[in-house]
Amino acid sequence: MKYIFDFDDVLFYTTRHRNEFLYPFLEKMGISRNDLDSFYTKTRGNQFSIKKLLAHFSLGEDLYEKAMKESEKFANLELINIVKKIGKDSCYILTYGNEEFQLEKIKRIGIDSLFSEIIVLPDDNKKEVIEKICAKYKNEEVVFIDDKPKHLINLDFKKYPNLKTILYSSKTSKSLPL
Repeated sequence: MKYIFDFDDVLFYTTRHRNEFLYPFLEKMGISRNDLDSFYTKTRGNQFSIKKLLAHFSLGEDLYEKAMKESEKFANLELINIVKKIGKDSCYILTYGNEEFQLEKIKRIGIDSLFSEIIVLPDDNKKEVIEKICAKYKNEEVVFIDDKPKHLINLDFKKYPNLKTILYSSKTSKSLPL
């Protein structure tokens, strides 16, 4: 059995990190929540990163470390413990966004060594990669776990009957069939 995990808001509580730590931190630097939301909304699908955010608001790069230091507190430890039990050879991360930023977050929470492959896409079209993994392991069940329904609905379940999907939320973590 193979498992493909989304990263943001699955393995890492990205929204909580942004709302509970990053935004309050930047508000102390004089940036309004509305300006932060506006920038995030504009750049979310266009390779968002904290480095770009800091540059946009003319804040020094020296703040990057401070902005990233709390990352580990937003790791989904419950799901990460499940990944550890499953084992590296059966687990993948499939995420999208700014590659450097995504890989940095994954490394910061200490899970980079838990996955056989970490795939960062420049856009949020995960279909092709998921289906390649299903084809590669056609004699095994492949489980894709994501928090956004749009990533689950356009998959070709007829061509890849070995594919199963789980729409993840913090409420489903206790009942995951993993």
